[in-house]
Parts: sequence; structure tokens; C-alpha cells
Amino acid sequence: MPELPDVEVFRNYLDSTSLNQSIQSVQLKSLKILKEISSQELEKELPGRKILGSHRHGKHLFLRMDDARWLMLHFGMTGFLKYFERMEEDPKHDRMLINFENGFHLAYVCQRLLGEVNLVEDKDKLIQEREMGRDALEMDYNTFKKIIQEKRGSIKSALMNQKYISGIGNIYSDEILFQAGVHPKKEAKQLGEAKIKKIYQEMRTVLTKAIEYHVDPAQFPDSYMLPHRDTDLRCPRCHNSFQQIKITGRTAYVCPHCQE
Repeated sequence: MPELPDVEVFRNYLDSTSLNQSIQSVQLKSLKILKEISSQELEKELPGRKILGSHRHGKHLFLRMDDARWLMLHFGMTGFLKYFERMEEDPKHDRMLINFENGFHLAYVCQRLLGEVNLVEDKDKLIQEREMGRDALEMDYNTFKKIIQEKRGSIKSALMNQKYISGIGNIYSDEILFQAGVHPKKEAKQLGEAKIKKIYQEMRTVLTKAIEYHVDPAQFPDSYMLPHRDTDLRCPRCHNSFQQIKITGRTAYVCPHCQE
């Protein structure tokens, strides 16, 4: 699933391709991505508008339209954006197509149809109504510490709970805990302040680096888990094999030697 770094890369991509362009038309190719709005409303309201800016909150991307409304995009398990000119470049599983007056197109691609598109008046109100937690990169340390100290269950589950911390999923929670030297099954409440601070610091570092490296595992330093998840499955520090374990139904990677 696209996590915070992926969506930030999407945001930067959109800003570099699609801002301040007049929308000529919109085509909805699947109604399954619409939860609270009709295809007729989107196809009527967006033409003639421009995207003036963007905002990311966790795994959600909000596009600010020139009428002060926000086009919200959630990417489900497999979503992404594609900007192109020739229709033969239109990617497979394109679920919404925004056609600009300059002849280019922006495709919202979502193969498994688990994403969402919506048009909202107030993004902050939507964030509150849906109980989205604070964005992981905008959260201060004291807020993070309070969440961890009060959360029942494993530290991995705490990092992934979108009602408390928005943006972290399975892959980056594993990387954060590997860099912090903390076992993902460790009870959040049992962590001392030094470990909590270490996890917070690594959360910020890992997410920032992932954005910097355009979420490409091949660009990460060899000391990270990510380059080894789909290759040798060996810890870059101790060279023992990573273990795969289940935590609340999710597969986690862990080095039993380097993580407590």
C-alpha cells in the first residue's frame, strides 16, 4: 500500500506537472472509487477549474481547486498518478482521467479498486470526521511520546494505527523499528523514554530519506532493511536471516539478533 513517502512523491510529481492548468473534462471509469460523491457531480464540477496547490495528510492527497474545494485522493493498495500526452500512454487500470486544455492528461490509477476519490469543501473537517491521526512528519516528539506511552499492544501496531499516527504502513514501520533496534512485538507501554525518542528520530529520518530516494529500495543505503527485503533477506549488520512473523494479521520482517 502506498505509505506517506509514496504519497509525498505523488504530490511532488503532481505539483511539477499539473498545477495551474485548466481542466477540460473528467472521465470516471469506475464507480467503485467513489464513496461519498457521484460521477455526475465530479464530471460536472471539475471542468473549467484549476489545481492551485496540494496538501498531503498521511496516506491521503488533497488537491486545492480554484474554487476553494479539495479533490481528495486515496491510493488504496496499488494506486499512483500518471501524467501523459498521447492516449496510447494511458496506463492500464486507469479509474479516473483528468483531461487538461493543453492536451495532457492526469490518470488516477488504482488496480485493485481499494482507493477513493472525493470532492470536499473542508479538508480539515474531513480529517477530523474520519479520525485521521496527526501526520507522522508533522508530529512533535511530546505528542508521539504520549501516544506510545498510552497505547496498548505492540509498538508496530501503534506506529501503524492511522487514528493516532497517519502515514506509516507495514513496510516503513518495519524499517523504522529495524533502524531503532526495537522488536516489532515489543509492548509499546514497556518502552522507556530513550527508546521512544530513538523510534521518533528514526521515524522522521526513514520517512524523509524514503521521499529523498523516491521510494526506490535500490537507492537506500545498504544498512537499511529495504534493499534486502526482496533480495537476500539477510540483515546488513549481522548477516543473519530476517525472520517473518505475524503481528495482528500483518507480516513483519525482523532481525532477531539486532532487534531486542
